[in-house]
Amino acid sequence: MQRNRALLIRCARIWAYPLWWVGAHSDAADTIAEDVAWWMRCIDDGDLLRLDDYSRFAYLSGALTEFRTLVHFRLRSTPLLLQMLMRAVYRPAPTLTLEANRIGPGLFIQHGVGTIVTAESIGRHCWINQQVTIGHNARGRPTLGDDVRVGAGAIVIGPVTLHDGAAVGANATVIHDVPLGTTVVAPPATPLARHRRTSDDKQA
Repeated sequence: MQRNRALLIRCARIWAYPLWWVGAHSDAADTIAEDVAWWMRCIDDGDLLRLDDYSRFAYLSGALTEFRTLVHFRLRSTPLLLQMLMRAVYRPAPTLTLEANRIGPGLFIQHGVGTIVTAESIGRHCWINQQVTIGHNARGRPTLGDDVRVGAGAIVIGPVTLHDGAAVGANATVIHDVPLGTTVVAPPATPLARHRRTSDDKQA
């Protein structure tokens, strides 16, 4: 393991303890543990996978504001004053909005820059990339099933359902349901025909 990362983890083990303690004593303790396991699987770094469970939590909390944002969502059932204190000390990602009635265990958010997630519910083991908009219109909000993946820059709007195993490609716009196990993509980039000047253009 690189020296800088080892130092970060040692520091994070001290710094992250209050957040871990609150989570471990909340109703969401098991869900947070599954979140950690899923993030480790998605990151797929051998050095991190060899860490103990608390060190994994500490690393994710220290290195990734997206993970902290998810932890804060899990702590919604804790007393409001405690929530505010945890948010002040462990700041969430400033450009990531995460709202839903329910988010299943194991939501992975890769690069949560410019990402807005306002869903009815999100299933387990989903993956959301950066600059994604999952939001409502006048009729309602999206529902994501289990094992759903939403690529960078995608937009999912309205009371649509992304069924289990659905995948939305980068920059795709979804306004209809996506069936079980189906992948939807945006139109690929198409080269424009070169403008050819006619002889008249040249004479002019």
